[in-house]
Amino acid sequence: MKTWHIFCLPFILSAQIHWQPIDEAFQRARQQGRLLLIYIYTPWCAPCVMMDQNSWAHPVIASYAAAHFHCARLNGESRDSLLFNGTFFPFQPEVHANELAYLLLEGKMEYPALVFMEPNGTIVLALRGYLAPRLLDEILRYFGEGFYRTMSWEAFQNTYPSNL
Repeated sequence: MKTWHIFCLPFILSAQIHWQPIDEAFQRARQQGRLLLIYIYTPWCAPCVMMDQNSWAHPVIASYAAAHFHCARLNGESRDSLLFNGTFFPFQPEVHANELAYLLLEGKMEYPALVFMEPNGTIVLALRGYLAPRLLDEILRYFGEGFYRTMSWEAFQNTYPSNL
């Protein structure tokens, strides 16, 4: 039995989120009526790297995010034009950010950031800053299971604490 656990451990730890291009994720979210989860980061951001290593790489979080959201990862300072809902968004040198990231974060360019969007394109919430695995797990469940529609965040935390 111990050999089986050791053999399976790398597969459990290697759970990953399938990050989709943002327009593809949005189109799928619309078709399936699921929330879009947009993770906005930059390559130079130390808290972003920590979130990748500690939070997004956690097998429970990766599995839950993949099952309940369409997930897109967006470099907030991408110099490429990004297609979203039929429109291309270019890099804006005056704000040193991609226009799409700038619009999603309402000009408050802090990384990392997490945006939850309804399938119709309405932003439900934009969070900024590092989210530890336990807190991220709670946030994902709050939005992924629709509790945000009927229950306050405080009531949810008291009723459904994370097991991480």
